[in-house]
Amino acid sequence: MANILVVDDEPILAKNIAEAMRLGGHDAVVVGTGEDCLAAAQANPPDVVLLDLRLPGIDGIDVLRELQRRETSASVIMMTAHGNVDSAVEAMKLGAGDFLTKPLDLKELQLVVERVLKHRMVTANLNYFRNRERAEGAFADIIGESPAMATVKRFVERLIATPALASDQPPSVLITGETGTGKDLIARALHYSGARSAGPFVHVNCTALPEHLVEAELFGHVKGAFTDARSDKRGLFETANGGTIFLDEIGHMKLSLQAKLLNAIESRTIRPVGGTSDRKINLHVIAATNRDLEEAIEAREFREDLYHRLRVLTIQLPALRERGDDLFALAGHFLKIHSARFAIPMDGFADDALEAMRAYDWPGNVRELLHSIESAVLMADSPLIRRENLNIIPSNKQGGMAIDMPRANESIVVDFDGEGPKLDDIEYRIISAALEHSGHNLSRAARILGISRDAVRYRLAKYREAKGLEGA
Repeated sequence: MANILVVDDEPILAKNIAEAMRLGGHDAVVVGTGEDCLAAAQANPPDVVLLDLRLPGIDGIDVLRELQRRETSASVIMMTAHGNVDSAVEAMKLGAGDFLTKPLDLKELQLVVERVLKHRMVTANLNYFRNRERAEGAFADIIGESPAMATVKRFVERLIATPALASDQPPSVLITGETGTGKDLIARALHYSGARSAGPFVHVNCTALPEHLVEAELFGHVKGAFTDARSDKRGLFETANGGTIFLDEIGHMKLSLQAKLLNAIESRTIRPVGGTSDRKINLHVIAATNRDLEEAIEAREFREDLYHRLRVLTIQLPALRERGDDLFALAGHFLKIHSARFAIPMDGFADDALEAMRAYDWPGNVRELLHSIESAVLMADSPLIRRENLNIIPSNKQGGMAIDMPRANESIVVDFDGEGPKLDDIEYRIISAALEHSGHNLSRAARILGISRDAVRYRLAKYREAKGLEGA
């Protein structure tokens, strides 16, 4: 149900319009002058104003202009028996939602009002989500004062302040870090606190794109490009034009698409699937990955040229276990959020809960902490979160483990508390065992290990060089 203000100096017509609005389930108030319209809108802000163009005193155009000056949220539909193109154009320029000529068809008027109300609802929802996303992406939401996070925040502040991000070819940013370290938060902070905040922010999960439609999703397609292409469709790159595109989990993008992505970033143009001409784009590219891209390059699963194009500016996010007391600052922040969200008053954490959080490694990092606190708020039976509410098991295992390699007639003993072999040592011994088993056939050893010949060669040479061993 909407609040509708009918403004017309013809009493019978105004009454009929108001009655038609009431039959449509809305509240309707009638006034006969522009001055009364402004007073009524001030006293009880309407959702829609049905405004006659010619009124005694100030006319409809002046009323519309004054409503816009007051920044009212009302949608205005102009009505007149003396319409012309100039007045219609002026009304539309001033923000009128529609322009109808008399005599009015009341059924048509109802349809126009419903369309305007639907547009208002869609706009309100869009503004809500935009404002929420903007608030969640504020630089102030980056919590943490540990040395590692202080370095990250200083770097982000410098990037936000640089005018380079607003240029036609802003430098790409690569954000790296383990799963759950907050890569998407940093990307949003760069966008919503930076020079492109008024533009769109398009988040692309590269692992969620359907494999057979990845190119069409990113760059769009023209009608008839493939079986289901029944109309032209803009891709995500074109949707992000003027703003930022965030390529999350870029390390898992198919190799076949990486060349096209590289071309789009370098040339600042895209070509829709099935299209014959390029389209210019102006956007900021931010990519993120939890994968070691240098290792992916060695394994020939990621293009080296794309890697260097993306890492013009690099932000390495620390794991939560490396952030010291940031853990407790984040836990307290999440406790406030979920306590308010579920309307469950909470006072804080018991000592055993703090000890458990400190002892835990948090392999899922900040995201895991967030969900753990959410669950704890719901499960707690007192105002204090206790160890059992967190549902985490701190690692307290001691000793080590043995990895048997029967074909190599040896075992690798890993002593986590002592001076056991490092990861590079274990890798070297496994590669050496695979070579021994394959009769020093490099190709066969590579197939056994599931990596390329070049990767085997590179890792052996790297280890031998680090240890000062002879041999290639």
